[in-house]
Amino acid sequence: MTPSKKTLLLAAAALVAVRPVVSQQPRTETPATGTIMLGGGRMEDVTFAEFAKRFIALAGGPEALIVIIPTANESFPPAIRVRGPATTPKEMRGYLESQGARHVVLLHTRDRRVANSPEFAKVLRKARGVWIPGGASRVVENTYRGTLVQRELQGVLDRGGVLAGDSAGSIALGCAFLSWVPHTKTFGKIDDALCLVPNVVITPHASGMVDTTGGKRVNWADQEVLKYVVAHPPTIGINIDESTMLVLHRDEAEVFGEGGVAIFDAAQNKTRAALRLSAGQRSKIPWRNP
Repeated sequence: MTPSKKTLLLAAAALVAVRPVVSQQPRTETPATGTIMLGGGRMEDVTFAEFAKRFIALAGGPEALIVIIPTANESFPPAIRVRGPATTPKEMRGYLESQGARHVVLLHTRDRRVANSPEFAKVLRKARGVWIPGGASRVVENTYRGTLVQRELQGVLDRGGVLAGDSAGSIALGCAFLSWVPHTKTFGKIDDALCLVPNVVITPHASGMVDTTGGKRVNWADQEVLKYVVAHPPTIGINIDESTMLVLHRDEAEVFGEGGVAIFDAAQNKTRAALRLSAGQRSKIPWRNP
């Protein structure tokens, strides 16, 4: 299997809750230290190779400890319903090892009690990079939100490390999962996420959310996310095309891959994206720090 086949379509899952040990207080700034990498899903080979190279470098190079959290992937037990090909543990580790990483560890559970245990989360204390690949939506959030794993992921950023997500993994790093609310005709928040990118909601697969009815090309993801951020200040929306990566480091955003990124901030613009970046472009992040 190649990286171009690894992305899984979004699906829903619900898991048991335990009392949280960390707060979900929103902030309006990007992380003061560390780097966030967000993928739009369906990464083609060239984009994935560029991602892996940059990710390993940002983590500190080939000798850095890298942790993969594959919890959204259906090949890891217990079984979850996901349409599309699963990626085996060997393949996941091999993706990064083929690009030079020498110390790659997989960390997986779907039991929140396990995720909240010091023994399970301790490997993250030495990690310099964490990658959360795609798969079923809400599984990562509902497993790790409010647990020691979430706290230790924040610690990776605090030490200047890198957190990377792709597809459902990108959604999990933001503050909420947005989609069509079941049994309604409204677009809105389905669930809280890990909020490691403060005050931000992330929508991957944006290039696949296009309606051409009547011969007019309309990206409904852009329309709906704009409406949401206007109605829910100070939320910032980030829409990412497939096979595209957004890198956030302090006050700068950079895009690479095959598509583009739209950033919606109602404080800057209530009628359209505050910033659009295509592959190869970088810019100062438009939202404000407190």
